[in-house]
Amino acid sequence: MLPALCATNGWTQEKLEGLTVAGDGEVYAITDNDAVQDATGETALLRLGSSRRVFGRD
Repeated sequence: MLPALCATNGWTQEKLEGLTVAGDGEVYAITDNDAVQDATGETALLRLGSSRRVFGRD
């Protein structure tokens, strides 16, 4: 996950808030930092790839 969170070369979110597998088998993750002190409040929606690749079933 860390490479995906760092990919924008900006603020790196501290944690994931959600993870899902869509009907087409793609995996998505979302972050939300709630704009607390020392955080930007940015939310990132990450498309991580196929569930077979993400969960090591290739």
